[in-house]
Amino acid sequence: MSLKFFTFIIMVCFYSVSFSQENVSLKNAIKNQQAAVLQKDSFLDSVVAPLQEKPLYFEKVFLHTNKTSYFIDDAIWFKAYVGSASNKPSLKTTRLNVNLLDTKGKIIQSQQVFIYKGAGKGQFILNDSLKTGVYYLKATTNYMQNFGKDNAYIQEINILNDIAAKEATLKKQYDVQFFPEGGYLLENVQNTIGIKSLLNGNGIDYSGKIMNIKNQEVASFKSEHLGMTKCTFLYKPNEKYTAFVTIQDTIIKINLPTAQKTGILLGVDNSQSEYIKVNLKTNGNTETEVKNSRYRILFHQKNSILDYVELQNSASLDLEFDKKNFFNGINTVTLFRDNQPIAERKFYIQNEIEPKIALEKIAVENDSISYKIKISSPDKILNANLSTSILPINTYNYAAINTIKSAFLLTPYLKGYIENPAYYFNPKNDKRNQYLDLLLLTQGWTQFSLKEMIAELNPVYKYDFEAGFKLKGNLSSLASNHLALLTPDNSVIDKIFLNGKKDFSFNNLLIYKGDAVKISFVNGNNEALKPEKINFETQNKTSFSYLNSNQTARQTFILNEDLWNNMYSSGSIKLEEITVTAKSKRYTDRKKLINKYKPLVFDIGKYYDIEIAEHFKNKDLMYFLNFDQDVKMVNWNGIENYLETGIKKEAILYIDGKRITSSELSSVSLQIKDIQNIMLQPDRGNKFYQVFTTENYKNNIEELFNEYIIKDGFDKEKKYYSPIYNFDTNKYSNWTEIDWKPNLETDKNGEFFFKIKSNPQLEGYLFSIQGFSQDGTLISENIKIKT
Repeated sequence: MSLKFFTFIIMVCFYSVSFSQENVSLKNAIKNQQAAVLQKDSFLDSVVAPLQEKPLYFEKVFLHTNKTSYFIDDAIWFKAYVGSASNKPSLKTTRLNVNLLDTKGKIIQSQQVFIYKGAGKGQFILNDSLKTGVYYLKATTNYMQNFGKDNAYIQEINILNDIAAKEATLKKQYDVQFFPEGGYLLENVQNTIGIKSLLNGNGIDYSGKIMNIKNQEVASFKSEHLGMTKCTFLYKPNEKYTAFVTIQDTIIKINLPTAQKTGILLGVDNSQSEYIKVNLKTNGNTETEVKNSRYRILFHQKNSILDYVELQNSASLDLEFDKKNFFNGINTVTLFRDNQPIAERKFYIQNEIEPKIALEKIAVENDSISYKIKISSPDKILNANLSTSILPINTYNYAAINTIKSAFLLTPYLKGYIENPAYYFNPKNDKRNQYLDLLLLTQGWTQFSLKEMIAELNPVYKYDFEAGFKLKGNLSSLASNHLALLTPDNSVIDKIFLNGKKDFSFNNLLIYKGDAVKISFVNGNNEALKPEKINFETQNKTSFSYLNSNQTARQTFILNEDLWNNMYSSGSIKLEEITVTAKSKRYTDRKKLINKYKPLVFDIGKYYDIEIAEHFKNKDLMYFLNFDQDVKMVNWNGIENYLETGIKKEAILYIDGKRITSSELSSVSLQIKDIQNIMLQPDRGNKFYQVFTTENYKNNIEELFNEYIIKDGFDKEKKYYSPIYNFDTNKYSNWTEIDWKPNLETDKNGEFFFKIKSNPQLEGYLFSIQGFSQDGTLISENIKIKT
């Protein structure tokens, strides 16, 4: 620890990390005394130990969106990043709740996003029911609630519609606040006070002055950044002070808080590049109080303790500390008197070397452009997970007011709304550090007890990490003590032991909304037995619907135990196989479909897969064709049947590669549950259908187990598509978007490659790049390239 002694210091106590190797002689002189002191030191027992006792994991969230302003025919595409206190990808949580909210906090849409190795993707599909206005994205994990219900990531977006919201005439609401540095004012010393002025929640320019009871000006001030500034003045004994603040054409009069007669002021000077200064000052009235009390300053970031310094018989003191030894990001220094917090100040330290991000155009091919992005660090290759939004260089629909840096390094450590947090991390803003310190000064501090401080910084564990979803219910009777959750093709998802109880719960399921599952008893011969009746417990207002309600006799089949043994990973049940076999048919990989059915249909590549809506699951094929595809069976002159679609157009039906003739149409009674895929090829208004049945149907095996559609699960990620706008995109090209690349990972050289569609109408491109590396390096850059 490097200290400058302006007054008398008796002892420096090092709890965990010493700030430096300087002052070795001082350390050696107290070395023998230090161990005994630490054992008996009540500060360690009363403050440090409770702050570090079973410390909770701290999670942070950021959403990178493809843009920040949307039309109603847009989709809000986003990539979610969930990080730890050290900004590394969080491996604890797999479930992130993301809500689209209006200004009243009403949920418009909600998504449950699957998080894998700290990242996940999702989307909100907009519609014309949304009025023009401001909306919010809110993202949080269940575990984050341990640090308070408001511990969530919030991002403002705009939605544009022809239907404008009724604009209410807002009454001007001014809010002027004064924040004494450290938490209070003290008589007979120079006090620093932060000032913040808001108009309807946003910073506004102003000027002002502080007057004493004789109407004499003792200080003046003027806003510097987003309604924030500071000033200093001497608070004389038994004096009262009033601030007069001029905002536009309004003068606001505010009585300043009454100063304390005794105490120690805590201040921070963060203007030097290498050292942080901590200032302690007091007045003559406090000498007796100082002699009879023990004072310490504690450095921490939330409940992560860095170090503390003990001060004895000290009145005023300046300390200097090397910035290299602090946490990267927001740090807090708290002043204690007799183990009770009496003052506090936050400050920001930039310790990490910024990675270099280089974007290079490497090829132009027909209507596409290939780019390479290289991310480098002086001493390592970064293994990074990234996303990038590509927009017109002069875009009107993107405002970078949030970045992964502001979301991970700033907002989780402050309370309340922060206006344009990304400003403080943009190197183009020369005064960003000065204004960031103003922001931290105007955070203020409300004096509270040690017990309240510990409860806030190191709360009691109440909310669990969510590794997936639960499927709970009860059975009418027990055919076995083992119950299995199966995919439609009878692969085992999970198996539980009932121990004679009829209630069951399958936990930590990585399963998606719309997935189909079955439930079966498993007997000693590894045979599956159908339950007679199952009642499901609703989870989070979720219900399950039957695909098939036929009540039939029990049926047995042999389970593949190898599949069962391979389904597990530590902490949760792995459903990689399940999400292939159990996901809705419309999501089956097209290439696999073509390879699968090409032996039956040589030109299957001309067909595309049709999704089958949930409400058709218990219907037959002809019902589906009629009500979903507008295909009807018609009799021609009493001679033959055919399938009609549209006006005088015909549909041709194939089942498992065989064309269904006119005479066979009336006898088709194929159930949707027996169909694996339906594929369509349109041809000049006519339609050709290829229907492929399940293996059980081909083998004449009747499926007697009911299937259930999961409604309480992860939302499925959709494939990105560029919207088709209802305006002239050439004329209004700066309102459009070019591309969205959420799945970018650097290779062994710290590089990744991608292509975008070229647009000769544009002057250039804006690349918004966000992400993090495995070691916690945060990557945030906006790069503009002219064409």
